[in-house]
Amino acid sequence: MPAPPPSGVNVLPNPSFEEGWYNLHGIPELQVPNHWNLEWDEGANPLDPDPWNAFVRPETRVLSRAFIPPHEHDLYIWEGNHTVKIFKGEGAISVRLWTSTYREPGRYRFEIKVFPDLVVGYTQDGQKIWAPDPLSGEVRLYTAAGGTGWMLPTFGTRNTFAYEFTLSQGAITQVGVALRGRWAITNNGWFVDDWSLIRLPN
Repeated sequence: MPAPPPSGVNVLPNPSFEEGWYNLHGIPELQVPNHWNLEWDEGANPLDPDPWNAFVRPETRVLSRAFIPPHEHDLYIWEGNHTVKIFKGEGAISVRLWTSTYREPGRYRFEIKVFPDLVVGYTQDGQKIWAPDPLSGEVRLYTAAGGTGWMLPTFGTRNTFAYEFTLSQGAITQVGVALRGRWAITNNGWFVDDWSLIRLPN
């Protein structure tokens, strides 16, 4: 049996999305980080029955600094050279980005950073107008051992969320993040980077 990892070591595969990407199902608009999976809802939106707000397939990009204006590097890239953008213009989305690995028994802390780029319009000089309704964007962390409820991030800035859980025995453990934007606003965008799964001291 392998020894458990030392406490404080990040055991997520490709945690900051620096290790390449693939096109999910061969779809060019779906760039997914290697060692991660993407799921989404399509069709009727139980949060708002208006057909305009039906859930649609998102787009995803694994972006390096070369594809982001220099003045936005610190906004969206928090570790390494890449960030992941999950988005849809004028479409409601409900997505899950997840991975799974074998984990030894112990206590763990799953932590993510996310920037909700939720925009309802632009000023005359091109500045973003952030969604005014806090329900426009929600975040949920989940694992094989449980998860959080839906949480309301602050739009237009980096947010950090965490969830702690215990594994009583070794197991293939799924960890992931659900993101949803219930209305078809101008841009339902999310930047994510610098995630971690840390084994805590006993």
